[in-house]
Amino acid sequence: MSRAPLSVRAVAELGVLVAMATWAINFTVVKSAVLVWPVLPFSAIRITAAGILVLGWALMRGSNVRMARRDLLAAALFGVIGQGLYQLLWAGAFGTINAGTSALLIAVTPFLTAILASLLRIDPLKPAVAVGGIIAFAGVVAVALGEGAGAFGGETTGVLMTLAAAVCWAAYLLAGARVIPRVGAIAWTAWSMIFGGTALFVTAFATGQFVGLAAPPPAAIFGLVFSTLGSSSLANVLYFTAVPIVGVSRVASFQLLVPFLAVVVSAAVLSEALEPIQAFGGALILLGIWAGRQTSFPFRRRLR
Repeated sequence: MSRAPLSVRAVAELGVLVAMATWAINFTVVKSAVLVWPVLPFSAIRITAAGILVLGWALMRGSNVRMARRDLLAAALFGVIGQGLYQLLWAGAFGTINAGTSALLIAVTPFLTAILASLLRIDPLKPAVAVGGIIAFAGVVAVALGEGAGAFGGETTGVLMTLAAAVCWAAYLLAGARVIPRVGAIAWTAWSMIFGGTALFVTAFATGQFVGLAAPPPAAIFGLVFSTLGSSSLANVLYFTAVPIVGVSRVASFQLLVPFLAVVVSAAVLSEALEPIQAFGGALILLGIWAGRQTSFPFRRRLR
């Protein structure tokens, strides 16, 4: 008996699952890389290369990647914040924080986005999002309290750096929500990566980090290839391709898998075993995200 061909929607959802798994694995891959090679050169190379690849893919498809001057300026500013500074803080924190902790802390970004939107009077805070945010931030406290024990361990500096990275990403999403309806998600992502990566290159050269830099060891080479081709390029393409087919709300629901899978991968590869208080905190974060998504997050309607 022959099997029925997969529907376009099923293929798109499979692509989203691949994207989520890729992003989850990336926490462990990048941590392994930046522990043996400097964060700044690593981030500069991978973000710039990924931006060029995504831009090239868009041009091959015949997509219009031109942007008005104000949108290009926004891509430059928030590319530096949401791609460049984000990478420095996020990857730099891996010196004192574990991959599982990082994934759980970054998972609260939607709530930070909602808070920023409310403070800037762009979109009022929805009741369900507020309740979910309270639950999730209680989970963050639990994860941070267990920082000195076991797999989710790390130092306060690493926790704060990761939360600061989440704030940068929230600002980037906030800006993107205003610009994407005019230019498209792929153009916004590609140009912001290129601007953010260029800023990292300038900073790396200005601080002499490429002077006498040794060739990257195998872990860093693998990290560059995986994070550039997989996490920053392929996963973004799969994600944004699926949005118009599956819908923003459905795609967003898959993101709950990222912190869970990231914890599993870091435990399997890096032997970062769970501590009870941090497992409890992780569960609270996931519960908060689920609760908040019972109604739309800010901008979900606008991005459809």
